[in-house]
Amino acid sequence: MKTSTAVLVAAVSVAAVGVAHLVQKGWQHKQVSDATLSRIQIEWLARASQDEQEAARWAPEGVEPEQYQRMLSGNRMLCQLSLRWRLGFVTRRQLNLYADQLMMNATCRDYWKQFHSYREAEAQGKKRDEAFNQAIGDAYTRAMKLAA
Repeated sequence: MKTSTAVLVAAVSVAAVGVAHLVQKGWQHKQVSDATLSRIQIEWLARASQDEQEAARWAPEGVEPEQYQRMLSGNRMLCQLSLRWRLGFVTRRQLNLYADQLMMNATCRDYWKQFHSYREAEAQGKKRDEAFNQAIGDAYTRAMKLAA
C-alpha cells in the first residue's frame, strides 16, 4: 500500500472516530437533558398531588382538586415509566408488563381516560413516545375489559 493511501485511510479512520464521538456525546447530552426535564416534571407532579391549593390552581374545568390530585399521582407513575423507557432501561416486554400493572390502578386509568389524547398529540412524530403511548393505551383497554 502506498504511503499516501495509508495516510488517507488513517485520516478517514480518525475522522470516523471523531464523528462517532460527537454523535455519542450528542446522544448523552439529550439523555441528560431529558432526565433533568423529567425530574423537574415529576417533582412538580409530586408536589401538586400533595398540595390541594396547587392542584386547585391547575385542575381542568369540571375536575375537583382532590380528583385532580389523584390523576397527577397516576401521571407521575406514567412519567417515571416513560423516562425509563426513553432512556432504554425498560424492554418492550417489561413496558407491557409495567403498563398492565399500572392500569390495574383506578388512579392511572382515570388519568389516562382524561388526558390520553393530550399525551398522544404531544408524542406525535416521536416513535419512542408513540410506542409508549400505544403500550399504555393497550394496557388501559385490557384493564377496562377486566373491570367490566
